[in-house]
Amino acid sequence: MELKAIIVDDERPAREELRFLISAYPQIRLVGEASSGKEAIRLAESLAPDVIFLDIKMWDLNGFETAKGIFEKGIDPFIIFATAYDEYAVKAFEINAVDYILKPITKKRLDKTISRIVHLFKSNENHFEIEKLMDYIETMGKPQNIKIPIWKNNRICLLKPSDISYFEAVEKGSKVMANQGVFETNYCLSDLEEKLKDLNFFRTHKSFLVNLDKVMEIIPWFNGKYILSLKDYEKNEVPVSRRCAKKLRERLEF
Repeated sequence: MELKAIIVDDERPAREELRFLISAYPQIRLVGEASSGKEAIRLAESLAPDVIFLDIKMWDLNGFETAKGIFEKGIDPFIIFATAYDEYAVKAFEINAVDYILKPITKKRLDKTISRIVHLFKSNENHFEIEKLMDYIETMGKPQNIKIPIWKNNRICLLKPSDISYFEAVEKGSKVMANQGVFETNYCLSDLEEKLKDLNFFRTHKSFLVNLDKVMEIIPWFNGKYILSLKDYEKNEVPVSRRCAKKLRERLEF
């Protein structure tokens, strides 16, 4: 028995590590890889894999939204969620329909997962209770209703993250560069980074947190650095430090 599998993870090193581990199992044939949720849906539709190793936290769609999109295409592979966060591993995976692997992935844990997959296929068990998984996706997979409080005319207003181009660290909090103008918030960049970790925000520099959906151009700079041009703030030069440049290249795969 040989099962077709694809790997979905927005971080290249994570895909490479899992690819190496999977190569030790003759029961699993890796047929493709995707670096985003949308790419995964297209790949699943074209390759019809038996198994998908699916990261939960990705830059465009999270793992639950991606799984939903795959099911809606009429494809029902065995999905193994991969996560670095324990909070997903306890409550979320009480669902019998799916398995999960905590990162960093170990061979011992992967052995257990592969054995379970092979058993389910050999026994012809109905290994996907799709309705149960879809119910879970509806409750856990939805993005949170996140708002950023900012000061405007001595009042506190709330901004949607999608309206924000970037944050810049200032002495007492952060400057907020948004569609509606320039504001300030009491949140420091570290707090904002944590608050927006499930959205497409990226720390380009110790003093900047950027909405990658607003990036129009990436301009190479000296010593391996970059300058970003952002929608609504094209004249502002948003730096990408040398340390963050590698992570940005991996994130956007350029």
